[in-house]
Amino acid sequence: MLNKLLIKLVRKRQILEEMNAYQVRESISDATVALLTLGACENHGDHMPFGCDNFVPLELAKRVAKQVQNAIVVPAIPYGVSSHHSDFQMTITLQPQTLIMAIQDICYSLIKNGIKRVLFLNGHDGNIAPIEVASRSIKDNYPNVVLACLEAWWTLGTYKKIFSEWSGLGHGGEAETSVMLSVRPDLVDMQRAPDKTIPNIPNNVRIYWKFSELTNSGSTGSPRQASRSKGDKALDYLEKMVVQFVKNMDRNDWKYGLGLAKI
Repeated sequence: MLNKLLIKLVRKRQILEEMNAYQVRESISDATVALLTLGACENHGDHMPFGCDNFVPLELAKRVAKQVQNAIVVPAIPYGVSSHHSDFQMTITLQPQTLIMAIQDICYSLIKNGIKRVLFLNGHDGNIAPIEVASRSIKDNYPNVVLACLEAWWTLGTYKKIFSEWSGLGHGGEAETSVMLSVRPDLVDMQRAPDKTIPNIPNNVRIYWKFSELTNSGSTGSPRQASRSKGDKALDYLEKMVVQFVKNMDRNDWKYGLGLAKI
């Protein structure tokens, strides 16, 4: 009885780095959804760790996998396109083409192993364009593969009900600091949180700025308004939203658009 229980528990592992070959063989099927997180290594102000763009999407991926039995969390990409942050110390950045190729190579490996459903969970703004370019190319080569992306969790409109200033926006601002207080409070030093910095930039036309043009601290937004309770609420919302997305897609066999008419 104990052996059967242990086998059952082992089969529930869904983080690829922690799985052995037997567990992978028992887990992977045509219904498997690969969760690939992308982050960055860069300054988020004196109060936040350099890896917060990694910690947040990875925590979200783990939460989603616990509720979606056909999900597998593949190893994260911990570096991103961060050249716009390069004026700040210890920014480690990839060239856009490097990230595009890395995403393509990872996805081609997943496809070769029978995985045709990939959900990117992104934690950094500089990765959005490379993810799209890579995905367009992958989709062109493999039309039956479904690629989806949570591009920018920090911009979701519902946060207006959670955060008090600038809808929580900012780099190391109210939303990001709050979520990190939920995910890794041991790495957040609120005593060093800088004063708020709300950049004066247009809303409807995008300027491709260097981050040093917006802030001297490496942080924007209003981090001192952050709290763990706000972060808990934001994470809970994200978890429910992504889980619901995957379950809805599963229900339709990951068909969408005209493909739904064939079900």
